[in-house]
Formats: sequence, C-alpha cells, structure tokens
Amino acid sequence: MPATTITFVAPGEYSRALARLPKTPRDDVVVLLIESVQKGSALPWHRRKLVLVLSALRHFAAELIERGYRVDHRIAPSYRDGIVASAREHGSTRVVSTQGREWDIAEELAEARGQLAELGCELELHPDRGFFSTREDFAAWATGRKELRMEWFYRDRRRASGVLMEPDGKPTGGEWNYDAENRKPWPKGKPVPAPISFPPDAITQATMDQVAGWQGRWGRVEGFDLPVTRRQAKELLRHFVAERLDEFGPYEDAMVAGEHELLHSGLSSALNVGLLTPQEVVQAAEAAYRAGHASLASTEGFIRQILGWREFVYGYYWWAMPGLRTVNALEAKRSLPVWYWAPDGEQYGGTTAPQCEMNCLSDSVRQVRDQGRVHHIPRLMVQSNFATLLGVEPAALSIWFWAAFTDAYEWVELPNVMGMATWADGGAMASKPYVSSGAYIDRMSNHCAGCRYDVKKRTGPDACPFNYLYWDFIGRNADRFAEHPRMGMMVRQFGKLAADEREKIAQSAADFKARVP
Repeated sequence: MPATTITFVAPGEYSRALARLPKTPRDDVVVLLIESVQKGSALPWHRRKLVLVLSALRHFAAELIERGYRVDHRIAPSYRDGIVASAREHGSTRVVSTQGREWDIAEELAEARGQLAELGCELELHPDRGFFSTREDFAAWATGRKELRMEWFYRDRRRASGVLMEPDGKPTGGEWNYDAENRKPWPKGKPVPAPISFPPDAITQATMDQVAGWQGRWGRVEGFDLPVTRRQAKELLRHFVAERLDEFGPYEDAMVAGEHELLHSGLSSALNVGLLTPQEVVQAAEAAYRAGHASLASTEGFIRQILGWREFVYGYYWWAMPGLRTVNALEAKRSLPVWYWAPDGEQYGGTTAPQCEMNCLSDSVRQVRDQGRVHHIPRLMVQSNFATLLGVEPAALSIWFWAAFTDAYEWVELPNVMGMATWADGGAMASKPYVSSGAYIDRMSNHCAGCRYDVKKRTGPDACPFNYLYWDFIGRNADRFAEHPRMGMMVRQFGKLAADEREKIAQSAADFKARVP
C-alpha cells in the first residue's frame, strides 16, 4: 500500500517523546529509521558510542513495530540516499523531518529536498523537540549583543520557562547560581556510590557483536551498560534524582582516579540520543528540590548544565556554523598526540610517552578509552587544558572529542572545544581560555599524590608539566592577553619572574613538547 507520508526519525530522536510521529499508527504513514554507512564510517567512533546509537535506534524500531506502526528500517549509503529511496519505493508525496541537529545532517536534508522534488515529494521540516529553545530563540537573544555568555542566556531561559522561579519573578532562593557552594574536592576515604547499569539484552548484544568486529573504530564494547531504551533512561533519571542529586552540587567539579562519573548523572548519553527530553529531566530535579529531597545548590547546579549550558551550546553552534569548525584564534598548529588514541603507548613501539606518567591525564584518557566518557571537569581541565597548553590545533582536538565520547555530537562538542576549552573563537563564547597549572588539579583531585611529577615544582624534569606548560602559554601569549580583564593579572605575574626563571620555563616546555609523540 502506498504511504502518502514518510516520517523520518532523525538522529537524536530515538523515542516517541521526541520523534514526530502520529499519535496512533496510520496506514498512510511510514516511519523511517536509517543506519547511515557514511555517518558510521566518517570518524574512528568509539565502539560504545556506536553500540549506543545503533541499539537505541534498533530498539525504537522494534517498539514501533510492536505498537503497530509501519516502519521502514534500512541501512543506506547516507541519510539523504535513504530518505529518497524510501520515498520512491513507497510512492510518497510528503516527507516529515526535524531540521537536523548537526550541520552535515541538515546539509543532507537540503540535498534530499531537491531530489524529492523531482519525485513530486515535498520535504517538511520542523524544529527539533530535544531542547527548551529553538535556534531562532537563540538568534533573537544573541542579535546585537557584544558578548554571548551562558549566564545571561541561562537567566533568560529561567524566566521564559519558569524553572526555579518564584511568582514575584525572582529566582528561587534569591540567587541565580550557587557556584561558590559547588567547588569541593572529594573527601578522602568517602565511598563513591555504585552506579546503576543496564546489562545488554539480545538486541544490544547482537549490536555489540557486530560493532566489535568493525575496523577503524576505537575502544571496546565489553562492559557496555548504558540505557538504550526510554524505559531504561527514565530509570536512570529516577536513580540519579533519588540517590545522587542531593550531593551532586558540592562535588560536581571533583575528580577521583578510576571514577569517570562520581556523582554525575550519566544522563547525557541518553539525553543526546533522544531517550529523554530535557524538560522531564529538569522537572524531575526541580520536583525533588521542592519536595525537600535535594539541596537548592545541587539542584540549581544540575539544572544549569541542561537549561543553561546544553541549550546555550546548541544555540551557539547554529549561530556560529559553519565557520566554527575552522576558527583558531591562538594559531595553534600542533597535531593531537597519538597518545590520546593509544594511552598505553601501543602505537609507538611500546615506549612510555612523558604524558603517560601524568596521573591525571593518563587516568582520564584511559577512562575514555574504556568507558567512552568522563565527566566535564576531566574533559575541560585535564584533557582540553593539556591540549591547549601544548598548542594542539583545535579542530584536531574537536575530532577526538566527537569520536571518543558516547554523549558527543558535533552540536555539543564543537562549541565546548572551540569556544570554551581552546578559546579558538577568540572569546566569542567564553570570557577566557580555560587553562591552568597543576595547582587546580591538585586542589580538585587525588591525582597528584603518588604522581611521578611534582606538582609543587615549576620547572625541571621532575616538575608537573602543567606548571611550565601553563606559564609558557602565558609567556607566548603575553601581548594578546596583557589587557585582558581575566588574564592580564597572570601576564603581569609572568613579567615579574626573573629572566632566568622565564628561560627555564621555556626550556622545560620545549623539552617536554619534543618528547610528546
């Protein structure tokens, strides 16, 4: 039977909460889900990321079939090819889709529009329902502003949504954020609560077996335990709100060796693949606070990551694309160390690269290889910090984050890397480069204890590389940041160092960089 309408379920919409489906099955509507060969081979994706995306898609297809929907689940060379082929085979006159969350998918939809028109088929695009705000909302807010800062956008979104707001229009508790209360290191000896996990079912196991054999990918599938259905994702949300939210805030910036999440929710992978909506996640957290089950500081800190940062980077991505891919304000040219892809040194003769002996970097990169994720502070203040201080080309770092993390898609990782982590956009998104010496890592983690390098030393072969790399970065960029409101003080402090100390910093940095493969 011909299907007048095809509903394309775009990547990131793998649940009925997000996909644009008729409320009940209809004979004249086919739901289209595509496994794109082009997308699946575009980067050396982490195998766990591939398992997550494919298993979520396959579970959703099975659910829709069970509910009586007509489903066209196909493997195609690209999303464009799959959409056009489906429309041709079903004799469709209308394809319904969202706009496409990533630039490349939107481009494929634009190309498909022309080919569909030749078939007498119309492409109807709608806003993505996976966010509180649309791209147009962000553009309206951003237009005419000299600076685009998350804090101001977050406050605007709080007012618009009513989240953590009072009837008089003031923020709940009288303050917009509680960052000052959320900067504690993890207490020594404090046990880390066990995370909830989801053992693979038959669909997931079959996907794991398939992905394990794919060449040119990264990481491993063994131990995969992420939610791949909406039911599982909602269970993870309930567990976080009940067991972790109350203490989340104070320790959200803390790092502990061997712990990739601590009290973080682990919800981002499920949220970004489309198993949850941001609205229900935020509502669950706010409800816990209103019921007295979670502190305001923790609740606000968690909500800010979703209603604030996640919404902001999505809007900024579409505001700044496609140029965001190539910005490089600090003119960093170095290749990403191969060690990011091979943290045990297996790809360079088994020798030990100097950064392998840095506890913080070694632990966090191995966690990514083994788990496909670590929380936001190792990403920003260890992995990105190191690459920025080393002078790695921002686009190369971006590709690693995009490929390596189970919750990373270009719309979320690119603004974080280019705008916040590396300052590649020259401050359009963040007020300063997020770089630091080893002192920050020492304060917020247990990595420095027992490390081969001494975090108290500034220069020399035994000094923490973060120390001399940081001061070398300040020295190399002194002219650029001399008048910067947040960096100028460090430039002045560098200028007060004795000439021989500055020479030692430069030499230590040069020696280290020369040994990084």
